[in-house]
Amino acid sequence: MRLMRRFDVVILGGAFSGASAAILLRREQPELSVLVIERAPAFDAKVGEATTEMSAMFLTRRLAMWNHLEVEQLPKEGLRYWFANEHVKGHADASETGGFLRSAVPSFQLRRDALDEHLLATAVAEGATLVRPARVGEVTLGDLDHQVTFEHEGRSETVGCRWVLDATGKATFLGKRLGLIDRNEEHPTAAIWCRWKSVRNIDDLAARTGGGLAHRGLGSRRLSTNHYMGFGYWIWVIPLGNGETSIGVVYDTRLINLSESRDRMRDFCAFLRDIPALAELLEGAEPRAEDLRFYAHLPYVTRQYMGPGWALLGDAAAFLDPYYSPGLDHAAFSVEATAEIIKADRAGEPLDERIKEHNGAFLRSYHRFFQGVYRDKYYCMGEQDLLSASFLMDTAQYYLFVVIPAYRVHKRFMWMPVLGHPGASLNYRFMRSYNRRFKTIALARRRLGADPHDLSRAAHVGRGGVGPPAPAHAIAVPATGRALAAITHAAASSARARESRGGVGRRGGRAHSRRARRDPARRPRSAGGESGRGRGRAARPPPRRRRSDRWPPRALRGG
Repeated sequence: MRLMRRFDVVILGGAFSGASAAILLRREQPELSVLVIERAPAFDAKVGEATTEMSAMFLTRRLAMWNHLEVEQLPKEGLRYWFANEHVKGHADASETGGFLRSAVPSFQLRRDALDEHLLATAVAEGATLVRPARVGEVTLGDLDHQVTFEHEGRSETVGCRWVLDATGKATFLGKRLGLIDRNEEHPTAAIWCRWKSVRNIDDLAARTGGGLAHRGLGSRRLSTNHYMGFGYWIWVIPLGNGETSIGVVYDTRLINLSESRDRMRDFCAFLRDIPALAELLEGAEPRAEDLRFYAHLPYVTRQYMGPGWALLGDAAAFLDPYYSPGLDHAAFSVEATAEIIKADRAGEPLDERIKEHNGAFLRSYHRFFQGVYRDKYYCMGEQDLLSASFLMDTAQYYLFVVIPAYRVHKRFMWMPVLGHPGASLNYRFMRSYNRRFKTIALARRRLGADPHDLSRAAHVGRGGVGPPAPAHAIAVPATGRALAAITHAAASSARARESRGGVGRRGGRAHSRRARRDPARRPRSAGGESGRGRGRAARPPPRRRRSDRWPPRALRGG
């Protein structure tokens, strides 16, 4: 009878998260035996094609992938947003938000199939054992003593291990079997995407157009992650190193009904080409029909990231939203944190407190990130000023409290996820406050003076047709949104009423009346110039302001 093989660590899945974990464990603890079980004989293209500054730091400074990234991938020039209404005919007319200088901190646009293959090959070169293609059948968990059964080349094998790591991505193999995965029903978003051939270069288009579009900025617009925004949806356009372009729509299913399409490719293409600026890029372009992918519900989260001898990595634990490209950040943070705990276990350190801290930090990060950044954000997607302000404020917090400390203070990649530290409560509350306020303003605008063309364009393809836009009233706003807009409308009406009575802002309404009772000189005067009381008496002139009341003070007026 063949003896059961034993490994220190068995990793389910060999793509970004699994291969990265194997690389770190073998490089820093070469005495550890690591087995990677990968189902696919070859990786295909997948989403998660843009890094942020932190996931790029993980790839370059932790995994030493500089050469691959510079030779096989494209640099990324930040985020760029395009907004439109019925007057916009192309990029030259659209409102644009984004950087106009070359990015100082490295980030990249990725062909994920090429990156994942390179990472897995590197893990094998570092000494990890690879079984591929293989299908995991069963995982039996113990207390730091587990068994994993898999099928490979027609044979079934069971191996023992001290740690088992789930890096199976959205399949969430271990999380589902433990009953830990919950759908995030408060964020009902979906996505549809594919790669396109022969998409026009936006920088060449700007050069041919001339004017402000050509002269603004020194960076490359094409190398940015370009976003085309509308009420309830956003569209990503990401260039890839093989000449193709990844294009996808992410939308709130409460506001856009693209999920109900009967011919997804036809309606997907019609949706994209109905946006004038994006239609400029798609002139002559062709989608790869065999590459079309669709997710009916994006966000989910585990109730526990780690237990004694097991852990969930990256998308196997949670996914929130592709806006801001946080997926690879989350994968990098979870891989780094898990590798640190496995090394601590190898050194004989107690694990209970480390596992408790790990679970607390990552669950806190997910729920704070959702509540502070993503909750109901799709109501603001078509508002250029609101979304631009949100983008600048969100990005400032990311740089001030995550990127700059990593590069300037710690000088290394740190495992703590965004907003995961207990001390990040103030940042979380601040972000939640202004993003909720932006949603309130956006709904009030639509209530008081919505743009029917924008509303209908955002929804008409999702209703199963490619013809003329549906009427504006066809979009259903949830009851909570209508109530919130009604409250804001009532507040605006009240403010207009106070203004019509002679009061504006803090000096209007009741505050003005109270001061008038205290100071007769402030009382309203009759048509004849007399005060309200004591008719026939000369009108008293208003009192002069004291010097201390003047603004700006002398010190700021230059003497």
